[in-house]
Amino acid sequence: MSKRGARLGAVGFSLLAAACTTPSEEWPLEKAGRVTGGVELTEGLSGDVWAFLYAPGEGPPGPPAFPKLATAVSAQRLASGDARYVFGSVAPNPYRLWGFLDVDSNFDPSIDVLAQAGAGDRTGAGVELNLQPGQLLTQALKIADAVPHEPPAFRLEGDATDVTLDGSAGNPVVLTVVSDPVGRLDAKRTAFHVGLVDSNGDGSPDDLDGDGVPDLSLQLFLRWLPKPGEDRGEGSVIVPLVFDPSPFLSALGGQTGTFVAVTRLSGAVVPLAQRLVTQPGKLPSITPVGSAPRGDYELIALGAGGQFWRLPNDLRGEQVSQGARFHFDRTGP
Repeated sequence: MSKRGARLGAVGFSLLAAACTTPSEEWPLEKAGRVTGGVELTEGLSGDVWAFLYAPGEGPPGPPAFPKLATAVSAQRLASGDARYVFGSVAPNPYRLWGFLDVDSNFDPSIDVLAQAGAGDRTGAGVELNLQPGQLLTQALKIADAVPHEPPAFRLEGDATDVTLDGSAGNPVVLTVVSDPVGRLDAKRTAFHVGLVDSNGDGSPDDLDGDGVPDLSLQLFLRWLPKPGEDRGEGSVIVPLVFDPSPFLSALGGQTGTFVAVTRLSGAVVPLAQRLVTQPGKLPSITPVGSAPRGDYELIALGAGGQFWRLPNDLRGEQVSQGARFHFDRTGP
């Protein structure tokens, strides 16, 4: 086996093991099913295919989520004509199937922010599945869409690594993030790429919140990391960072499918939290929940197609800037 094939097998096993260490509940093995199918690629493409089963409604292009299961089809198998993926012994449940082609083999499942598609890779649309007990479910995995950019990797401007967010609506904390390829990504294609959201592909920008302003594809927000038992609600509690959209709207001129790239952004942390809930086949539900809860948060940049970056992340052991921590120490003004 080649070094590349050995690495693919090793990391595939480690990711699968990690995904299976905390199942929501045990199930009788005789009720387990299988999910399999052929990978459909544009002719001439090569690389390693990674496929994931997420909870319904989770996974790209939404907020970062951990897959329930993962599997892979190596470049060697694809070259030999074997393009079949397999998830074996899967608990009967609804899932969302999603996958991508890792063209340059730089996917790294051992590091959270590098376990995603990057510039030059190919992705496809997610597919909602409903696996019945003992079922052999066959579903083609279509992968064709080119990924133009690297994930929106960043660091905080300045030397702060421990940030208290206890501002107010009238005097909010301002965070400035700077694009940083972290020595792992293509610097020429690493930036904050901002476009207009067109979720239904009709060529017109979306305005999902009805505020009269087209939605931008880049989102910056803090996500609460509650301790066990602290949050019993669905979804995630987030605190959006507010930044001025007017320069991007002016540059984009209402045209979808194009992007403006910047390497520095400042956003105000208005300490009012929202609960974000995603459901299959429905628009995300966002509900105000009042003051930001006390505790630790992660800062997330979410771009088009679900590419993301977050602080802190698993690169913090080698780069201090990637270990920045965020917390609200009080609730309310």
